[in-house]
Amino acid sequence: MALKIDVLGTKYTIKRVNNGQDPLIEKMQYGGYCDGGSKTIVLLNLNTVPDWEQEPKNVIKQQENETLRHEIIHAFLNESGLQWNSISVEKAWAKNEEMIDWFAIQMPKLLKAFKEAGCISV
Repeated sequence: MALKIDVLGTKYTIKRVNNGQDPLIEKMQYGGYCDGGSKTIVLLNLNTVPDWEQEPKNVIKQQENETLRHEIIHAFLNESGLQWNSISVEKAWAKNEEMIDWFAIQMPKLLKAFKEAGCISV
């Protein structure tokens, strides 16, 4: 069963796939991707990837969570109309993987700090 999330009023489906089940993940060697056209986030189940078979479960879960946060951030930028509307198509800041990674990696720390400061209600 696929999970659905609300991204600025648009429903996105989160779909987990096993190794070998998604041509784009295979071709690009992605851990996941966000398809703004179909409103789908695809996440690779690392438990099915031979290179990850020796990794502890908590390491796999941490990596999958980071990848999912990364793709959700892409979805929010897409739904904000920012996916290509940032100066240059080839170097659009809203598609910059380093920036998206920064948010995905730092989001738990940001959320914790916001909660400690009492400036967020979720």
